[in-house]
Amino acid sequence: MQALSRDLELYMTRDEILKALTEKGDLPPLPEILLKLQTLINDPESEIEEIARLIETEPVLSGRLIKLSNSVLYGGGKEDGDLSSVVMRLGVKMILDLAYALQLTNVFSKFKSLDQYKFWMHSMAVACLTQTLSKKANLSDEERQESYICGLMHDLGIVVFEHLIPDEYAEFVKSIGPEEASLETLELEKFGIAHPELGAKFISHYWPISPIVINSVEQHIDPSSLNGYGLNIAQLVGIANQVAINEGMTHGIGNPPEIPLGDEIYEKLGLFPDELEDIIETTVEGLDNTELLMKA
Repeated sequence: MQALSRDLELYMTRDEILKALTEKGDLPPLPEILLKLQTLINDPESEIEEIARLIETEPVLSGRLIKLSNSVLYGGGKEDGDLSSVVMRLGVKMILDLAYALQLTNVFSKFKSLDQYKFWMHSMAVACLTQTLSKKANLSDEERQESYICGLMHDLGIVVFEHLIPDEYAEFVKSIGPEEASLETLELEKFGIAHPELGAKFISHYWPISPIVINSVEQHIDPSSLNGYGLNIAQLVGIANQVAINEGMTHGIGNPPEIPLGDEIYEKLGLFPDELEDIIETTVEGLDNTELLMKA
């Protein structure tokens, strides 16, 4: 397998991957419903009923959005079947975030080297954790607004690899041993580019997404490297990602190590360990219900 990995390194280079990224004709655009929803939500004169009517033009999205909104993750408790009421309860930005979560699973739906449900549940876990932790951390308002999407898209480069070079990336994933280096390090060794950079380049080239999200996707980092630094949204995504990994909610590639959070990270988050445990418990409970919906 090591010989095969070396062959792949010679076969597909960074420049070839980046060329494929810009020239491959079937890379998916952002779904039209998300673009329309974004436009309507950004219009200060739009009303709740208009937003609900737009979502209702996509019956599958509408039904799943209502079910997802009733999850414990999003403050659900009593079943609410009226979309206008859901929009009013959650707020238009949260509705847009959930629409992204539901639509992205269809944008990239063919996985050759990993379990798509595990991957998207990890992404949703990081999204939920990032958003919840952003309310505690000392971030800008703009970063808090984009926190859910930052977490949701942090590993998007993995599925871009899958789309651009499915056979090569599948063989690469098979070559990863149980105690290998980080996925980013191995990708750099084999292809000259890692999934954070590839994901950011894909988004910036094809999707009209906030620069805050693009930078976060490219720069989310190992939380153990935070010593001496302030906290920004990219670092918070790194923390949320590590928390998800520590709880067994991984993207399914390799065996990412569990790394306990240090005291300084708790201090930067403005949290006590037992508070984080409560956040994790709510996230896990909500994702158990969400997984059934995502597989429906």
